[in-house]
Amino acid sequence: MLHFVADYSELQRDFRKRVVIEDTPIMLTLLADKVYAIQDKCSHLGASLSKGIHQEQQVQCRLHGAIFDIQSGDVVEKAHIGFIKMPTKKLKTFKTEVKEGKIFLEI
Repeated sequence: MLHFVADYSELQRDFRKRVVIEDTPIMLTLLADKVYAIQDKCSHLGASLSKGIHQEQQVQCRLHGAIFDIQSGDVVEKAHIGFIKMPTKKLKTFKTEVKEGKIFLEI
């Protein structure tokens, strides 16, 4: 089922946005004019990734440094405290579709 989540112009201005669909927090991100949607909850301790550090197609959790690939949800680097690596799982991604300037998300 497709859900309307935002206008494309919002992402053009801010490049990322947090939305909640069916109690699921999701981060929308604009990369090279394509919209990606990824779970907005770090798999380590649940911090919001939309408040994290973005570099190219990756997002880093602000709490313990876990890094995720925005396109695939894959763990690029596990969460860590000093040199100790913490359990970190792949994040769920969601299919997006842009129609007539509006972004839709499939859950």
